[in-house]
Amino acid sequence: MLNIYLTNLGKYNEGYLIGEWVTLPIDESDLTDVMERIGINEEYEETFITDYETDIDGLKVSEYDSIDYLNSIAELAENDPEKVAALMYFGYEAVEEIEAHMDDIAYCCTPEGSETEEFAIGYYFAKELGCLSIPEEIENYFDFDAYGRDIMLEGRFYTAENGAIYELTA
Repeated sequence: MLNIYLTNLGKYNEGYLIGEWVTLPIDESDLTDVMERIGINEEYEETFITDYETDIDGLKVSEYDSIDYLNSIAELAENDPEKVAALMYFGYEAVEEIEAHMDDIAYCCTPEGSETEEFAIGYYFAKELGCLSIPEEIENYFDFDAYGRDIMLEGRFYTAENGAIYELTA
């Protein structure tokens, strides 16, 4: 979800706050209708964003961000906001980059029942993926936290706001 408050810049400079909340993604005809309602025309051609709300973790919207760019990001995030957020966390900002790397982000695990993210990752890699063969009789002595911490040193993990951990696989 990405909502922006789109404001008429010319009217704002004259002392009037004329704008409207817009939910992205939005199609071109609906955006044209919004522009008409806030008075964008030959006299007042410029807009800016005065506020925003998003559930795309890590997305920062500035006053003069391109509506086309934000619309594209919102489209990508419709189906998988955590993947988009993870890619932005790893430094991908251009829409083309994010699109190209959507398959490089994979759900890893959720630390439900674990005290730490490190434990969850350590347990996931050791037990779920079978990266280590730990005999059952000594499993209670194994330090899943330390193992997970070592794995996380590679810097390829992202924890979403909902607690799910994603891995950059490429």
